[in-house]
Amino acid sequence: MHFAIQKDVLVKALRDVGNAIATRVVQPVLSNVLIESLDNVTLRFTGTDLDLTIRCNCPAVVYTEGSITLPGKKLLEVVSKLPNDLVSFQVSPDTQETTVTCQKSKFSLAGLLAADYPKLADSAKSEGFLMPTDILRRAIVQTSFAAATYDVGSILGGVYLLVADGAFEATATDGSRLAHRHEELSVSSPVSRKADSDKESESESKAGTVTMEKPQELKAIVPARACTEMLKIFDSKDPGARVRIAVTDGQISFESDTHFVCSRLIGGEYPRYHELFPTDFSYLVQFKRDEMLAAVDRVAVMSDERTNLIKLHFEADMVQVSSNTPDVGKAQEEVACRLEGQVLDVAVNVRYVQDVLNKLSSEEVRLEMTGPLKPLIFKGETEDNYKYLLMPVQAR
Repeated sequence: MHFAIQKDVLVKALRDVGNAIATRVVQPVLSNVLIESLDNVTLRFTGTDLDLTIRCNCPAVVYTEGSITLPGKKLLEVVSKLPNDLVSFQVSPDTQETTVTCQKSKFSLAGLLAADYPKLADSAKSEGFLMPTDILRRAIVQTSFAAATYDVGSILGGVYLLVADGAFEATATDGSRLAHRHEELSVSSPVSRKADSDKESESESKAGTVTMEKPQELKAIVPARACTEMLKIFDSKDPGARVRIAVTDGQISFESDTHFVCSRLIGGEYPRYHELFPTDFSYLVQFKRDEMLAAVDRVAVMSDERTNLIKLHFEADMVQVSSNTPDVGKAQEEVACRLEGQVLDVAVNVRYVQDVLNKLSSEEVRLEMTGPLKPLIFKGETEDNYKYLLMPVQAR
């Protein structure tokens, strides 16, 4: 195999797929990146740890077609230090030793046979649908942060995706908070093949439209780690960009023209989260998002590092944010607000409040409550399809 590729293109590809490479491996090949030639102008890079797989296609000049696996992290370390020019790779067919050259620099890396690399499922054979990238990204951004980090293998360690009858929902919870986003999508006429779907999508308005290859329903719990990597990769500024989503054999895949992300699914039945949101409220507070976030950030400095506790005291036109850590100090700040209801005191985890205020895009925030130990519901004034439930803490 012999090919050349621009250094900056190569670095981006290795960083994209490198996040899926296993760090502690029984099979040495899992610490490698698989490099394959698709034609004389395209290379495909793949990284996997068997739970998460990332692939990307890149332009290159392929002199001799073939495939090779090379140590992923070491290869990235090498090429990152090269000048920004064409990087040439020459693979020995007998030993798999790969010579990497760029201007006056020359390196040699020990490769492993591509035949030893795990065979990955072909998502093209699975029925799927095309989802607008911006809608998928927004849903993941506003929910994945609420997934549990203490038990990534459980259902609480993932994001629950639901697609049915034109409705798309994304939900995540760690037991103390729950983030939920809902979208109503128009569904285009079912088509029989992905190629037909692609042609159709070029001529129709793509905004807010999901194209089904076959009428179907999706229910999947996707590990939060896979969602995080997906956000890094599918960062399209094109409002018409789409991602193809397919589920097969306990795995879910997300695919664009250049990238492919595949993850195992988390098994289990997701909690009936709709029942957790109160149907009415006794207190309604409205405040400026940036003012509250700035105040909370400052008061958080004096919160206990173990409990992260702050107290919120609501009055008619003001909310007092305070924290107190014995032997360290205390902090207090006031933020203007509009309160419908009586005076109320609530204690919450400051990190959980910061998280939702950072993810909301509305200038004004609605906070609905039914009592001091009842759930707090955060909503953006202009974001009717997003809500965030936060359980308060019983302060001493």
